[in-house]
Amino acid sequence: MKGGVILFRGSGAAARRYVEADRSRADEYYLGADDAVAEYAVLDARGEVTTTRSLTADEYEGWVDWIDPETGESMGTRRAAAEGTKGSPLFAEMTINAPKSLSVAAALHPEVSEALDVAQQDALAEIRRWLGQHSVTRVGPRDAREVAPIESMQVVGIRHKTSRAGDPHRHIHMQIGTRIFAAGKWRALDTAALFKQQGAIRALGTAVIAAHPQLARTLAEHGLTLDSASGEVVELEPFNGVMSKRSAQIRRNLDRLEAEWEAAHPGEVLGPVMTARLQGIAWTHQRPGKKPADLKDEQWWVQELREAGYDPALHQQRPAQRAVSVDDLAVQDVASRALDRSAAAASAWTRHTIQEHVTRITTEHGVQATPAELREFITLATELAVSDCFSVLPPGAATPEHVAHLTSVSVVAAETALRDQLTAATPDREPEHPDVNKATRTAGLDEGQTLAAAAVASTDPLVIVEGAAGSGKTTMLRTAITVAAGHGRESRVVAPTLRAAQVAEEELGVPATSVAALVHAHGWRWNRDGVWTRLAVGDTDPENGRTYTGPPADARLTRGMRVIVDEAGMFDQDTARALFAVTAEAGATVALVGDRAQLPAVGRGGVLDMAAQIRGRTSDMTELHRFRDAEYATLTLRMRDRANPGEVFDRLAALGLVTLHADDEQAREYITAHARGGEAITVATNDEAAALNECIRIGRVERGEVDDAVTATGSDGLPIGAGDLIQTRRNDTTLGVANRQQWVVQHVTDDGTVYAREVGSGRKNPRSVALPAEYVAEHAHLSYAATAYGVQGATVTTSHTVLSEATSAAGVYVGMTRGREANRLHVVAENLADAKAQFIEAMEREPADRGLDHATAQAVEAVRGLVADGPVRLVTDELTRLDEEAERAHRQAQRWEKAAAHLDAQRAAYRAEDDEDTAVLRSAEDEAARVRAEIAAPLTVQAEADGAAYLAATDTEAAASARLATVGRFGRRKARAEHHTATEQTRALRAQVHDTWDAEPPRTVEAIPAWAAQAAERRAETNPRVSDAERAIEAAHAQQKATRQRHQRERGALLVSEFGAEHARRAEFGMGAVNPHRDAADARTRAALIRAEAAELRGLPVTEAARRIEAKRAEQELTRRHRAQRARQLDPYERDSPPRPAPGVDRLERRL
Repeated sequence: MKGGVILFRGSGAAARRYVEADRSRADEYYLGADDAVAEYAVLDARGEVTTTRSLTADEYEGWVDWIDPETGESMGTRRAAAEGTKGSPLFAEMTINAPKSLSVAAALHPEVSEALDVAQQDALAEIRRWLGQHSVTRVGPRDAREVAPIESMQVVGIRHKTSRAGDPHRHIHMQIGTRIFAAGKWRALDTAALFKQQGAIRALGTAVIAAHPQLARTLAEHGLTLDSASGEVVELEPFNGVMSKRSAQIRRNLDRLEAEWEAAHPGEVLGPVMTARLQGIAWTHQRPGKKPADLKDEQWWVQELREAGYDPALHQQRPAQRAVSVDDLAVQDVASRALDRSAAAASAWTRHTIQEHVTRITTEHGVQATPAELREFITLATELAVSDCFSVLPPGAATPEHVAHLTSVSVVAAETALRDQLTAATPDREPEHPDVNKATRTAGLDEGQTLAAAAVASTDPLVIVEGAAGSGKTTMLRTAITVAAGHGRESRVVAPTLRAAQVAEEELGVPATSVAALVHAHGWRWNRDGVWTRLAVGDTDPENGRTYTGPPADARLTRGMRVIVDEAGMFDQDTARALFAVTAEAGATVALVGDRAQLPAVGRGGVLDMAAQIRGRTSDMTELHRFRDAEYATLTLRMRDRANPGEVFDRLAALGLVTLHADDEQAREYITAHARGGEAITVATNDEAAALNECIRIGRVERGEVDDAVTATGSDGLPIGAGDLIQTRRNDTTLGVANRQQWVVQHVTDDGTVYAREVGSGRKNPRSVALPAEYVAEHAHLSYAATAYGVQGATVTTSHTVLSEATSAAGVYVGMTRGREANRLHVVAENLADAKAQFIEAMEREPADRGLDHATAQAVEAVRGLVADGPVRLVTDELTRLDEEAERAHRQAQRWEKAAAHLDAQRAAYRAEDDEDTAVLRSAEDEAARVRAEIAAPLTVQAEADGAAYLAATDTEAAASARLATVGRFGRRKARAEHHTATEQTRALRAQVHDTWDAEPPRTVEAIPAWAAQAAERRAETNPRVSDAERAIEAAHAQQKATRQRHQRERGALLVSEFGAEHARRAEFGMGAVNPHRDAADARTRAALIRAEAAELRGLPVTEAARRIEAKRAEQELTRRHRAQRARQLDPYERDSPPRPAPGVDRLERRL
């Protein structure tokens, strides 16, 4: 993501016209309906999307004008701009951009296009989640306000696949509604907090896309590589310039066509149909045969790319290299590095600052991870880093996340060491100053310059000189150096940049270097995280692997040498510590010359402030020599003092130095038309500079002042041709260029080499250099307009300063003091009142770091009037607690229901298995009975026959015995023989029956059937078939028993799994019934009651809700005390104990 937060203060109708004009570029897939123009989402405090839908043009216009799309009700009344105040912003916009080469890759390959869509959607989702969790508002009276989290907020997204010129440019306009719901009503989003959060938001969006596994994998499948640091596609990045140049040509044609149409149709609005038609004409202008059928068909740009020399066949599919995962990173190392970067940049910082650094470090490692994995790692590393910080605010003060109140021990130690150095450099007695009157009269110095020159020329070990812009610091220094040389004392100048040092050396005639070069020569080193170390002679230099042998001869300082630090207001603490160490070792003295009202240090600053405080003696030059108009000169001093900015603006307006513009584009066009070569143009950000530079360049191309036929591409992505004014941004002694040095391009070769001539050096014969295409692409860009850091120190005839939301007081002062004859202020505003309000706000904007004391004072001021424990906090915390309890009860209900479902499913499965085992057993038993009956039937017949035969034999024996008893003498022998035969027969049959049936014979005829059945059954039991049947029954019984034992074990395991071992044991021994259905119903009821309580609180005014909460808590405390007292009465040894959780909650909480 590039760019920052932009506040929109127009109207719904104006915003609608813009999106409707761009409707042809929108991505219909995400819009859905044909008449939709934007995606709308509502977020809750957790960042979850609760509502999402498309907005029609009417709905979008209403939303911008604070009409809720869901209810149609107003969300508030907009505050109109008034004297000294700006109107309410209607929304804040940030843009999720895909780098140019990534957009081109999406145009080349549909699969990459789909993957990029997913990645950007994930980035949008993560940013929305973050916004919901961190966006705030302010509630309460002015002297007791609270920073309150949002309860809901609205975000609108507008997706575009192309730029206005139709070239591939995937981006999402994320519009954040400035009306949020919190503390029971619609309120204003704290946009000041949003501005402090934007760095973390941008880093998060970039990280999600750069780390997206699907995107990286898809690119690799097409032979393309994503550079995680820049976000560019390595193989396509060299063609960015070609694409941007063609885009600029089309956009230039389109601007001209739209202006002609509007001139021909006064009062009419350019609609989407005519816009599309003009786009087609703009595309084909001066390029016959190049007319696309549809500008949204990106294949036209694919053709442009191929004509520029890109051959997709050279990039075949290749296996993706092993990706770095978040598990490969040491979270403590990332946290420590983030803290180092925070400490290097400022004396105090916010939690958001730490998260931004954590996120960027993670991205620099080339991590591939899902958004959830990234979120978890970034949160953990941020927490670790924050835990090593402490607050500069007093105990009990409110500590909003967006207020810079965190610092570290390392910052305190570094500043303490610097203060000790400054104290050591302060003389016990004021040294005498040399007589400089003759020299100053010759040079024409005023009184302030004279006093300053005497101080600098003296032997005072620490001199502080402050001079307003245009007060003649250079002339003063030239005189002081001359006087010091007359007394045998050498002088050396160090400056923030090599370019400034070169100018100083040329103007003052003494050795000059950048302060970084000097301390580097003396062994000081610093890494990319801002951690400083020093090499001792003999150490290995980590930068080149060579042995450090000490400073070279031209960097050595001598005793008594005066080291003059020019632009000392930009001196950061770490560099100052290194310089003071070097000068103290050599016995050299230091003179700090600067202006605290101008630009501050890029990093931890306040050196000039601390030096002035400790030294207690400062020379101040306030008589101005630069400006032709004495009244304006006086006005710049009032700007410097920053007192009564409204009066300063009124005077600027009265002098005709304020120009109003309808929008940013009109401002750029005006400056392009009216600014002349050699004039300074100051903007607030690099993005603003690039936009204005592009516009100015287009105008120069149209006037024939710049050759656009053969160009190179600069680091800002803009083309550079012969005639362009450029600036180099990196020192390179081999090339002979310095940071912030300006050049006019003489010639550009086909391979992108830029030949340029130096400007602004004052030399009679300016130097020329040849800049390779690689250097230009990384470290050179157009320089018609620049930030205040690019123009500080310059003196021109006329200057233009563009005011924006990012402009600071120092930026205004620097920009408005460059011109000798005129200094013009450009403001995008509806009227002078609006412009005045913006000017006042800019003059109150102070991003400078001036040390811990200043950071502490700023933090205290930022929380002035804020309370940490007011009614809103009470209500918010209670609602958060209730929401968490309701959510916990909801999760418990879900868990109980899940447990019930598991138990029910297990019970049903067990019932089915039991039924199956029972059926098997019954089948076995039935089969055994059948087999037994089948075998026993003939045996029973036989047994009956044997039994009957036996009984018949006994009857015969009895009859024979009877005859024997009654027979006479003559028949006795026969009767005895018959009786013997009968007896033997009976005995034989009895033995036979016993042997055959293993039982005594039956005794009566009536007993034969039962006896025979029993005998047959016993005999059948020995049959193998019956045995097999019996074994089948036993097996069925064993299976049933095993199944039931398994069921018992598994049910016990399930109970342990669902409810814990303790509760499972209690249930096993009948000490507690398991009834998850009842527990689920109880949890649902509890959640509903809690939500109802929360809803009731939300429906009350904050103060009444707070009173109700306090009353409820008092009642709960009273009840607790009564219970404790009653318990002590019943048992004097009973101690107060915390309340028991609701039934079922304790055992389930452990599982959750």
